[in-house]
Amino acid sequence: MALILIVEDNETIADSLSFFVKNFARYNTLVANSAEVAYDTLRKGVIPDLIILDIRLPGMDGIDFLSKIHRDTRLKKIKVIIHSSLPVDKVREDLEKRNIFIHHILEKPSSPGDLIATIQEALKENRKE
Repeated sequence: MALILIVEDNETIADSLSFFVKNFARYNTLVANSAEVAYDTLRKGVIPDLIILDIRLPGMDGIDFLSKIHRDTRLKKIKVIIHSSLPVDKVREDLEKRNIFIHHILEKPSSPGDLIATIQEALKENRKE
């Protein structure tokens, strides 16, 4: 069963995402309330199949987190879904400035159906690689 790491500082949103992923998609979840906690988790060897990542986080933001994992050969292949209240075009522009290309960006609020479909699509891409 796939493991999804949810990186979200808003506890209500994190709990909702975890609930939908566990109960509707039937995947295991792990929640980190900051990019620092998420990165420490990855460095300790907990490697998820997918990361759902907010951009606006206290301390290290989501884009800095992506930059760090893209520099690590063990971590750079992890699929990421950005889940942010920022406009999709703004997020893509900020990522492209750092040569980071993410296919899956969901704007908050997203429907549970869109979330599950995007997760399944990203995990399917993992299996093809």
